[in-house]
Parts: sequence; C-alpha cells; structure tokens
Amino acid sequence: MNNNPTVKELIIYPVKSCAGIKVQEALSTRYGLSLPSNPCLSDRRWMVVKNGRQLTQRQQPKMALIQPSFVSDGLILKAPGIKDLKISMNPPPKEIIECICWDAKINGKKYDIDVSNWLSTFLETPDLDLVYFDDQFEGRICKDIIDPPNSARDYDVASYHDESPFHLDTMESFNDLNQRLKTPITIYNFRPNIIVQNVQAPYAEDYWRQIQIGGAIMTWVTQCRRCLLPTVNQQTGITDPEQEPWKTLRSYRLKPEVYGVKAMFGLNLAPDIHGILHVGDEVKILKVDNNF
Repeated sequence: MNNNPTVKELIIYPVKSCAGIKVQEALSTRYGLSLPSNPCLSDRRWMVVKNGRQLTQRQQPKMALIQPSFVSDGLILKAPGIKDLKISMNPPPKEIIECICWDAKINGKKYDIDVSNWLSTFLETPDLDLVYFDDQFEGRICKDIIDPPNSARDYDVASYHDESPFHLDTMESFNDLNQRLKTPITIYNFRPNIIVQNVQAPYAEDYWRQIQIGGAIMTWVTQCRRCLLPTVNQQTGITDPEQEPWKTLRSYRLKPEVYGVKAMFGLNLAPDIHGILHVGDEVKILKVDNNF
C-alpha cells in the first residue's frame, strides 16, 4: 500500500474567480495548469474586468456560479437563468486593452459587446468586459506582486493569477480546519489547482519547498495568505455573514512576525520543469525547510 502523498484532484480555473473544471490530467506550463491537448486552454487565461480593473468574488460573489467548460477552440460559460455563452479564442479578440490585476498592469484582448452584455446581465453590474491573455503579452513578475517573504525568481510569472501559477492544498489540513468550524465548507472555497491527500499530518505542506508530480517539478514561492474570498460559498455564490472560515483560520494559522495579519493556508508554487500530472500521481517531496 502506498502511504505517500498523492494527487486527489486537479482543477483548472480558466476564468479568474469563476468556477473550476476538474481534469484527470494536466500539463504544467509557465502560466499554470492547462489541457495537454491545448496549452492555451489554461488556468486564469481569461479575466472579467470593469473599466479595465479585475473583478473577483471579493466584489461579486455570484461569479462562483459561472461554470466554464472546455471546447476545442475556447469555452462555454453556463450560469443560472441565462443562456449559455460561447467564448472563442480561435480567432481571439483583436482589441487590446491595458488592464490592472492587483495593481499591476497587464494587457488583455477584449471580447465584443455580446460577451459584455452577458456578464453585465448575470452579475447585475454595468460595463463589464472579458479579456483574454495572449501568449504575445508579458506576464506579471511574481516577485514584484508578492509581499516578502517569498522565493520568486526573475523568470517566475503569472497571467491573471493572484500571485503565482499554481496553488496546492491538502485534504489533511482542510479536514483539520473543517473540524474547527461550526458549519463545514468545501475545499473548493480555497480554489486550489492541486489537491493532495495521504499527507503525514495537517499542515505538513508548510515545509515543502520543491515537489515533483509526474513529469512536473514545482518550487515553493510563498505560503498562501488568505483574504476573505474563501468566505464565498461556491455552490450558492453567497458570502458567509460570519466571515468563516477566515475568522477561524486567523485564530490559529497566523504567523504575524512573518506574514502579518493574514492567515496561512496552502502553498503558492512556480514551475521548474514542465510535465504531465495525473490524478493519483505520487507527490514526491524533493526539498523541505524544517526551520519554517
């Protein structure tokens, strides 16, 4: 029996802050997980903006109810009470606009008025647009967008991600948190790309600094410091009025001398070697930092 950590789930979120897509295998790329058959169908490749600035579940919790699915040349967006919307990337939109993602400038190709109207109607917010990150654009340099301490390198970049191309959570840490909550949540509140199981103990991943999954090797960039987004119920699109699990995490997962007032949960990672990951793959721990 294999008692080593293994991959429980792989999830790609093609549209920033919308629902994810579970996949059985994924390719690690410079900009996160993608479909092996098409690296452009990747994590946070699309972003909703208002006046060019990112929009997320922090401002619009109903974004959790927008469910993308992959098609050969793009996405289908589904949401309650509204007709499905086809999003094509072949050809991609022509108009290029400058966007702001977490106060950093990044370009996007803006979709037409039909896409804007669909988003504005469902989210009940005027003047929304959808943009696409084209490979011709420059990504955001991770070390410039993550507060220290972090180990981001000059070549580690993100597209429309918050901080880094990959986010990993473990079931053991999640189960420990859920035991502390009055009302259980789902691990998808944390929006991980990689969910790992069979970890030796809760929060053992805090010490992981380099891991290998299948043919992919990833390096720790920083601990994920949690904001209020995990308080959004991913099934209902409603923010928890008690601000859970944020409050509970802050009761026992603070390291103020290092990370200030934000609680830690999960790891942000960047790629070293690209490769294919599968659900069920062993997670090999290549480097640890026992002094963390």
